[in-house]
Amino acid sequence: MLSILSRTGLFLVVLALAGCSPSLQDERPPNVILIFADDMGYTDLSSFGQQGWQTPHLDRLGAEGARFTDFYVPTPACSPSRAALLTGRYPLKAGVREVISPRTLRGLPETERTAAEIFRDAGYQTGMVGKWHLGAHPDFLPTNHGFNSWFGLPYSNDYSPRSINNPRSYAVQWMELPVLRDTTIVEREPDQRQLTERYTKESIDFIRTNKDQPFFLYLAHSMPHVPLWVSDPFVDASGAGLYGDVIEEMDGSTGRIMAELEALGLEENTIIVFTSDNGPWLLMGDHGGTRGAFREGKATTFEGGVRMPAAIWAPGQITPGQVISDPVISMDVLPTVLNMAGIALPSNLDGIPLDGALTSDATLDSERPLFFYRSGQLRSMRKGKWKLHVPHAYTSILEEWGGRPGSGGHPGGYGRAEIGTALYDLETDPSESVDLAASRPDIVAQLMVHIEDARDRIGDELTDHVGSEATPPQFIDAVWPTLEGEPAPEGK
Repeated sequence: MLSILSRTGLFLVVLALAGCSPSLQDERPPNVILIFADDMGYTDLSSFGQQGWQTPHLDRLGAEGARFTDFYVPTPACSPSRAALLTGRYPLKAGVREVISPRTLRGLPETERTAAEIFRDAGYQTGMVGKWHLGAHPDFLPTNHGFNSWFGLPYSNDYSPRSINNPRSYAVQWMELPVLRDTTIVEREPDQRQLTERYTKESIDFIRTNKDQPFFLYLAHSMPHVPLWVSDPFVDASGAGLYGDVIEEMDGSTGRIMAELEALGLEENTIIVFTSDNGPWLLMGDHGGTRGAFREGKATTFEGGVRMPAAIWAPGQITPGQVISDPVISMDVLPTVLNMAGIALPSNLDGIPLDGALTSDATLDSERPLFFYRSGQLRSMRKGKWKLHVPHAYTSILEEWGGRPGSGGHPGGYGRAEIGTALYDLETDPSESVDLAASRPDIVAQLMVHIEDARDRIGDELTDHVGSEATPPQFIDAVWPTLEGEPAPEGK
């Protein structure tokens, strides 16, 4: 069978011989843009309940496309969440169990096939702008994982000795924060007030350069991860403090990208997906995001840590104004956009395509079990309306556990908390406040069957299970040819 590109090319030749002039948008595969925020809270968007600042452009994605009310990430931390998005696989299966430090010679394994590689092999131009955080050594950078080009930071914007509001006591160990283009450092310690603006311009330049061919763009914002910065036009613009200003600038960035697509006549043939890597960093207080009624935030597998705002926009391709309330997860993004582009799905994905529910009357499997990990530990799961936590310790921002949020960009402190086997009905108790485990042992038993299966297949460091489908972390024996002057790498 001819590939999509081959069929399209043949069709264009036939029409050309017939003297016809086909519409490019009608015949070429759709462009795909993934926009990934960093540490954004569930209620940071107006369409998800925010009243302190405005996000009209991000809200427009859902209003003209679909908004997901129960969208999850499989882990509440940067690196593994990004691995899951780009591979469509649980982080342990993708070889990334925890946050990857700049000083380790570890990264996304070369055996993992990313969205960029799949789209590139299908004839797309692939580009990334923004934060990578899947391995800082050049062997692991985006251009070695399917991206034709990349401009951005190799990891979070607080890995810098100049970050005065850095919660990491070891920050002084890092070299100056590098900005890279492909594998070359082009700047150190950038003016972070301009990061979102520069990412926006780079994204628009990529779109303009590749407007005549299908493209895949991954825009991974550094914000609203601390330290927070905004460009001059957005200083005090929200009237809700620096965090609100940051979100409004990110919203404006999305609006400019959408306007560029419309100016180029590409809006009817472009898919945009927006979400975040994990919930808000509540440790940072007023410099962290908002979680609404949910419990806890980043670094926990409670709803505040793993339930994200999310939307998909695809004018002319999906029914507008949909609200999808079935539980879905970030690994579903890759099979969904591949299906919409007519590209065959890899057989090893954990995600499922959602396009049937977006484009027709197909229904989703609302009873599919979803599993939530932290640093390789399987801590909780959801199936239908039920959320089950297995016994584990976690860091809490709640005062009852000794936690305290920070303020003014300075971190507070975490308390150490523990939870036993706990069951919650998310339909009536999204705050996970009423434990039903003792009164519904039947449900606990049913869900524990899925927990045991996940431990066997995916793995679980809480119970010393090595998953049969897990991929070991990849380390390399190498030096730092680009990041010269870094402290000696940590041992394996």
